Amino acid sequence: MTDILPKKNVATAKADRLKGQRFLQVLNALFSTAKIHMDNNTLLQNCADNFSQSIEELLRFDDEINLVASVGCFYLQQEKVFLQRNTSGLARKMLSYFEKRQVEGLRFNRSAAYVSHEDILTFARLLNQAKDEKDPLFRLQSMLEEKNYHWVEIINTSQAQSLASIFSAPGEQTARGGQAGEDVSGQKTTKTRNEQPRNTTGGQEATPQQDSHKKPVSARRRRRRRRTRKAVLTYSYAMHSLHEVAERLNKNKNAGLGKSVQLVQNMVDLVMNDDNVLLDLSTIRDYDDYTFTHSINVAILSLCLGHRIGLSKVSLSRLGLSALFHDLGKIDIPKEILNKPAKLTDKEFGVIKQHSINSVRRILRLRASYDRKASIILPPFEHHLRYDLSGYPKTPRKTPISLFGRIITIADVYDAITGPRIYRKNYMSPDKALGVMLKDSGTVFDPILLKVFINMLGIYPVGTVLFLEDGRMGLVAQAPDETVDPEALWVLLLEKNKDGGYRKGDYLNLGMWNPDTGTFNRRIIKTVHPADLGIQPTEFLLL
Repeated sequence: MTDILPKKNVATAKADRLKGQRFLQVLNALFSTAKIHMDNNTLLQNCADNFSQSIEELLRFDDEINLVASVGCFYLQQEKVFLQRNTSGLARKMLSYFEKRQVEGLRFNRSAAYVSHEDILTFARLLNQAKDEKDPLFRLQSMLEEKNYHWVEIINTSQAQSLASIFSAPGEQTARGGQAGEDVSGQKTTKTRNEQPRNTTGGQEATPQQDSHKKPVSARRRRRRRRTRKAVLTYSYAMHSLHEVAERLNKNKNAGLGKSVQLVQNMVDLVMNDDNVLLDLSTIRDYDDYTFTHSINVAILSLCLGHRIGLSKVSLSRLGLSALFHDLGKIDIPKEILNKPAKLTDKEFGVIKQHSINSVRRILRLRASYDRKASIILPPFEHHLRYDLSGYPKTPRKTPISLFGRIITIADVYDAITGPRIYRKNYMSPDKALGVMLKDSGTVFDPILLKVFINMLGIYPVGTVLFLEDGRMGLVAQAPDETVDPEALWVLLLEKNKDGGYRKGDYLNLGMWNPDTGTFNRRIIKTVHPADLGIQPTEFLLL
C-alpha cells in the first residue's frame, strides 16, 4: 500500500482546495464589473453567469453557502479559504470590500441557484453602493428585505459565538467532566465506553451486554452531524437576531424582519428533514437570556407540532415567525417586575398581562411589508387567551382563537413550566409538565392539538432525567442511529465524575412501553428535571 494518491485524485483534491479561491474570484469580478458597466453589458452578463454556476456547484453538497471574513481570512463552509501565491492581493481587496460595508459574511440558500441575472446584478449594486451609507449593514439588510431577496443574507461572525455560554468550549472538558475527543467531522465530543448493539424484543428483560449500543460512524450519522451543526448555528443566529431586534427597538431605531424570516425558513427546512435535531435544541435553558431562549424554544416546538399536523411550508414559516416574536412585548416590562423573585402584586401582574398587546405594537413597528406583519400579529395577541377564551387580554369575542394561537399556547406553556429561572424554583420535569397540561385539556388547551403534542414528545420527553430500578441514571435521548429501533425509549446513561459533575456513559434501550405492566423493559423509579443536577441536556445530546 502507498500513501501517495493517484494523479487523478491529487488533481481533484487540489481543485477542492481552490473552490474558495474560485468563489472569491467570481464575487470580485461580479462586484468590480458592476461598478463600471450597465446591465446589458456582455462582460457583466458573463459575470452573472459565472456567479450562478459557482452557486450551483457549491450547493451540490450543502443546503446553504456560508462565506465569512474573520481575523484577516476568509472561511467557506467553516473551512479556511486556501489562496495561491499569485492571488494574495485578492484576499486583501475582498476583506477591505467587506469591511467598508460592515459585512462579515454572506449566506446563500438553495434558492440562490434559481435567481435571475437581474436580481444578481441588483444585489451586486446594492453591495457596491452600501459603503456610502451612514449605516451600511442596516441599509443592506433593509434593502434585501424590501426586495424580498431571501436567497441571500448578511451574517456576522459574532452570531456563531452567542451560544458560547450554553455549549462547552472546544478543547475543554465537555459535559461537566467528560474527556473530550474528536469525531470524524472534526467536532469535539465526549468519549464513551465500548457499546454493543441490542436487538429489542417485546417486553423481555435485556442484559447489559445486549442493551448498550455502539454508535457506528456511518453515512447516516455523518448526515445527522451535519444537520446538528446546521441546527446549532441556526439557533445561535436566531438568538443574535432577537437580541439585535430588541436592542434596536429599545433604542427607538428601525428593525427589519429579513434576517428573522430567513432564520425561520432554515428552521422549517430542518423540521421537515428531521425534527428530532431541533427538539434536542429545545431543551436549552439559559438563565441570563431566558426571554430569548424561551422565544426560540417556543418557535421550535410550534414548528414541530405544526409539521406533525401537516401544515404547508408557507404556513410553517408564518407560524414560526409568529412564535419567535410572541413575547416581543416583554421588552417593555421593567426588569424589576419581569424578574421579581417574590409574588407579584395585582398591579404588577397587570403590567405583565400587557405584554401580549405590546407584542402586537412592537411587531407593527418592525420594518416589513404590511402583509407580512398582518400575517403574524394575531397569534402573539392570542397566546394567553386560552382555548375557552378565559385568559387575557379580555375581549368580547366569541369565536375560538386561531390555529396558530392554539399551537403557540401549548408550546409557550410547556417551555415556561419546564424552564427554571433565577426567580423561580418550582419548575417541572418534562413528563410531569405534560401531565399537568393534560388536566387543562379543553379549557386552556385545544384537546386534539395537545394530544398530538404529547405523542410528539413521548411519555418521557427528550431531556428528562430517569432513575432506573438498578440504580443507574439516564437522560432521555433520541435513538443514537436511525437504524437501531428509533421507536423505543433510549436513554444516555450519566456517570458521576470525581468533581461531582457528570459525563456521558452508554446508550441504553429501554424498549417499548408495555401496557400490561405499565412500564418499559427496565422499571423507572422516578424522574427529575436536569436543572436539579446542574445539567444542560444539549451538552450531552448533541452528537
